[in-house]
Amino acid sequence: MDFSSGEDAEMVRQTAHEFVRRDLLPQEPKFLNSKDPAERAAIVEAATSSLKEMGLYSAGVPEAFGGGGLGVVETCLIAEELGQTLIPVEWGELTPILYECSDAQKPTYLAPVVEGSKSYAVAFGEPVPFADPAKMATTAQQSDAGWILSGTKVLPGHKANFYLVFAMGIGPIGPIGPTCLVVDSGAAGMQLEGNLLALSCTVPADRVLGTPGKALSLGRKWFPLTRIIRAAAALGTCDRLLEVNAQYAHDWTSMGTHISERKPIQQALGDMAGDVEALRWLVYHTAWLARGLSQAVSEGNQGSVPRLDYASMLVKLQAHKVLTDTVNRSVRIHGGTIPPILEWLQKNAASSDAADSLRFAVARETISRLQP
Repeated sequence: MDFSSGEDAEMVRQTAHEFVRRDLLPQEPKFLNSKDPAERAAIVEAATSSLKEMGLYSAGVPEAFGGGGLGVVETCLIAEELGQTLIPVEWGELTPILYECSDAQKPTYLAPVVEGSKSYAVAFGEPVPFADPAKMATTAQQSDAGWILSGTKVLPGHKANFYLVFAMGIGPIGPIGPTCLVVDSGAAGMQLEGNLLALSCTVPADRVLGTPGKALSLGRKWFPLTRIIRAAAALGTCDRLLEVNAQYAHDWTSMGTHISERKPIQQALGDMAGDVEALRWLVYHTAWLARGLSQAVSEGNQGSVPRLDYASMLVKLQAHKVLTDTVNRSVRIHGGTIPPILEWLQKNAASSDAADSLRFAVARETISRLQP
């Protein structure tokens, strides 16, 4: 098996690498120290504009949906490089839920996101967490005027142009299951306070994404690719942390001795380097396995590609573990202090709840594979 990425892929990596090192890393102190959200947003917008000029924005989105159509290996290389900066660059890595837009919805919602002229947010969580989606408190009652949406959702990020709101659909004779509705920002009856989206509004019937009651299956056939790409982004963050810690161990002295000569520091750096390299092989081996999935799925021929659900869940879970361990070891190397890049990572790290869900799914699949 040949896991080499090829000349074209290396050219993509080099372009992304030079962009991060030349344009983004020098901006990090300004981004971190700024107290003005508008100044931070301007840095992100400038970075996004540069990516568009280089042709890297939405490069991994399949051509069938208006993107650049790069393969999963090439997209992972971009994600890995962009993962090395703490500036949250927007580069068109979107939720596959949007691929389920109808032909009528695509020009208004999917296409503008792919080209970068509109932003979105997935509104799934609620103030009172639920383990079973069937117990969502937010409801969407079907009516002659469309869907009457009622409830409060917790948003993962900032204000967006539209929201993909998950709610328990209720039909004429009772509950029909989780339903996803597209709600435009500023719609009558919605209110955004911080990261809480309060909803008491009527949504037209043509704003349902996919089939009512089947929202949990939206984009599922694309999830393996998304997991692998996000694992690659976590790998890039680990790479940067390893670099920062190695430099710190080399430069910092205590009691007249470089801390790199101390056994605990050597152990932490050695374990960190080994885990990061092992994650790299896992990410790109899984990406190699997934090379044909994007094209096959867009052509409606997913059955011709081996199932990647388990492998993609495993690599994303491992990426979360390695990133968490790398952050913890970094704190120990820095003597318990938290340098700016670590503080930012801790604030923006993936939630443990998401990791627990992945662990459950991986454990369940592992057990099933061992049964005769």
